[in-house]
Amino acid sequence: MEGHASSIDTHALASGPLASRPLASPQRERQVPRSVAALIDAVSYALTGDHQQAQRSARLAVQALDAEMAAQGPLEPMPGELVAIKPGRGGLAPWQVRRVATYMDGNLADSIRCEDLARMTRLSVSHFMRAFRESFGAPPHAYLMRRRMERAQDLMLDSDTTIGQIALACGFADQSHLTRLFHKIVGESPAAWRRARIHRPS
Repeated sequence: MEGHASSIDTHALASGPLASRPLASPQRERQVPRSVAALIDAVSYALTGDHQQAQRSARLAVQALDAEMAAQGPLEPMPGELVAIKPGRGGLAPWQVRRVATYMDGNLADSIRCEDLARMTRLSVSHFMRAFRESFGAPPHAYLMRRRMERAQDLMLDSDTTIGQIALACGFADQSHLTRLFHKIVGESPAAWRRARIHRPS
C-alpha cells in the first residue's frame, strides 16, 4: 500500500447539497463543522443515486474530521478504552478500530499506507500490523482488498456505471485487476455476477 497525500477540498465542501441551505447567521455557520457538512452531503448524494459524489463527500468528511481533530490536539481514547489492550491479547482498542475502519472506508479509491494507519493509532508499524490482524482477522492489505471488493459489488448492483469505471472508483489499478481478483474470490467475472443479480425489464 503506497502513500497518497490528500488535502481538504474546501470548494467541494462548499458546493454540495448542504451549501444551498441558508444559515441564520455567521455564528450559526461557524457552528456547523465541515466534517458534518460533508457527511450530510454524502448522505444526500447517496439518496439521489449519485454514488461517485457520495464517495467523494465521504472522503472529504474524513479529511475534514482529521483536520478538526488535529486542531484540537492529539486524539485521545475514550475513558476506559485503553484497557482493551492487555498483554497477551494484542488487539486494537475500540477507538483505534473505529478510527482506522472509518479512514479506510472513506479512502478506498486512494492508496493507503500502513505507516499512516499506525500513526493514527499511535503505535509502531510492527505493533500496528499485529494488532490490526488480531482485531480485523486479516492483514491491512487483505482487509482493504475485501472492502474494495464489497464496494465494487454495491456499485455494480446500485448503478449503471461500467466495470472499468467501478474498478477505478474503488481503488483497483484497472478493470483487469478487479476482474482477476473478483474471479479469484467470488468464482465468476464481475460482468457475469452483475447480470445474474440485476433483472432488467425486456
